[in-house]
Parts: sequence; structure tokens; C-alpha cells
Amino acid sequence: MTLTSTPEQQALYRPAFAYNCMALLVRAHSRLIAVALKAAEEPDITGELIREAQNVIEGDDAESWMENLEIKDDPPQNVAGRFGKRRPRIDFEFVQVVRGRHPRFHIEAKRLYRSDSVNEYFGSGGLGMFVEGLYSAEWSSAGMLGYVQSDDCAAWLTRLADGLETRSVPLRICTTPPDWVSTGWLGKGLADVRTSRHERSNGTVGSISIYHLLLAFC
Repeated sequence: MTLTSTPEQQALYRPAFAYNCMALLVRAHSRLIAVALKAAEEPDITGELIREAQNVIEGDDAESWMENLEIKDDPPQNVAGRFGKRRPRIDFEFVQVVRGRHPRFHIEAKRLYRSDSVNEYFGSGGLGMFVEGLYSAEWSSAGMLGYVQSDDCAAWLTRLADGLETRSVPLRICTTPPDWVSTGWLGKGLADVRTSRHERSNGTVGSISIYHLLLAFC
């Protein structure tokens, strides 16, 4: 499928692009000994996921949709007024290599392991980076990835839902009460991915849809 970056085309291909990126991460996670990373730092887990995702893409049994997909680890993002080492760095950048402009899907990852993890997930260094237009300013969707290192994914989904509702104003939620909608991908071999939609500040035009995926490491 040829991908372009017009708003109309984005509305059609972005959900499929997001699904592919999330499916690749779930597959990469299944190849790890997850419990061995129960106490690991975020960059260590991210690096392991990207390593295994690359192995999947380059494997003999790689599916056709993976042929033109690249994944980058911690690449700097171009933001007005920030240069060199001052540029913010996103945890995951998926790039669809096609003719013309290459579509990108960005994901920021946070550990979920202690009482203030929800603050970090939704804070200025997490989801707030998308709301402020510092990440994915040119794209209509992106992702948040939670590394679950205590309790289980169901418990953290509930905590994140509650946290989203109490932060509806600073996170510029588009709906009241906030949407925390399942994508329905659970029945397609993927985890229970949720979505939320946010208006962006900092002069960035349009809202952004965020896909939320949790991966268990305990």
C-alpha cells in the first residue's frame, strides 16, 4: 500500500500503521524472558525490544508488511529552537520507507512500577511531550508504551484510566469524560490497546490520537 501524508490519507492508513507497530512490539516482547527485566531501567528494556523487533523484521519468516519498516532507537527530534544535544529524543521511531515523505510513528515508553509512575506516564516527559507538540507535531497519532514491573496490566490500565480523568485539563482531553477506548485489537492477536485523543498546544494544528499499550515484565 502506498502511503502519503495528506490528512485524508492519514485518516485511512494511520490506524493500520499503528497496529503494525504495536503488533511488532508485542511479538518482540514474546521473544524476551520478560521476568529477567523486572527491575531493568527503561532504556535497557527499550533496547531489548528494539533488538528483538529488528530480528523479527529481518527474519526468514518476516511478513510482507515488514519489508519497508524501519525502527530507530532514541532518535533526536527536530524541534524549533532546540539544536544538537538539546533536541528531545523519542524512545521509538517507526519509519515506513516509501517513495516521497516517509510516514513515522513515534512511541514514548515509561516504567509502571511505583506509586508515582502514573505521574511520570502522563507528565511533561511522557504523554505531555505529545500534547505540547514536541513529539509527532506533524502526525495525527502516536503511542505510549507502559512497562509493567509490578502488579499486572489490568491493574495499571485502571490506574491510567483514573489518572487520565483527573488530568483532563492539562492533558487537553478532547472528550468529557475522557475516552479510554479499546481498539478492539485484542481479538486480533494483540494486547488490549486503548486510545485517547488530545488537543495540542504550542501552536501545533489539530488533535492527536494516542495508542496506549502495556507490556508485562513481572
